[in-house]
Amino acid sequence: MKQQQINQAVQKISQLYAEYGEQSYEEKCTQLQHAQQCGTLALEWGLDQEVALAAFLHDIGHFIAQENSLPGTTSYGYAAHDQLGADFLQLCGFSSRLVLLIREHVAVKRYLAATKAGYLAQLSHASTVTLQQQGGPMNPEEAELYAKKTNLKEIILLRTIDDSGKLPEMACKPLSYWLELAKAELTKALA
Repeated sequence: MKQQQINQAVQKISQLYAEYGEQSYEEKCTQLQHAQQCGTLALEWGLDQEVALAAFLHDIGHFIAQENSLPGTTSYGYAAHDQLGADFLQLCGFSSRLVLLIREHVAVKRYLAATKAGYLAQLSHASTVTLQQQGGPMNPEEAELYAKKTNLKEIILLRTIDDSGKLPEMACKPLSYWLELAKAELTKALA
């Protein structure tokens, strides 16, 4: 039963990237390129495979929103893609750590926009637009509460990777690599 669940999850991830990976959501690279770059950067930065896979999968909620024609999906994607993607990956059986990193990658952008000097200036145009769609920078009370978040350093690291992985020419691991890694991480999580 577990093997069937793993195979179905990986097949669904593959299908989503095949159908929607060429979307750019107003960035300079496609979503597949962005995902591959983020995952590859995580590996190059010496992070473990679970975090690298989270970096690869972090925007999958955009695809789910598009596949289901959810209201609010725009040329910039779906504002609540973090929650949608995290819920999907949790149902697939991925680890709570991977799901948490994906669930928090939008909230931490709001946190950094409120607390880190110069952060807003480094965001891409699309990321600046979506920040407003996602609620804008946190207010001081929200930021103070968020600063106590479990795994905050790791969440910020994933966000830093997300903000960095937007170079169309970057050489990356292929989709097949990430699908195999997804299979391996699901096998560990469901053991």
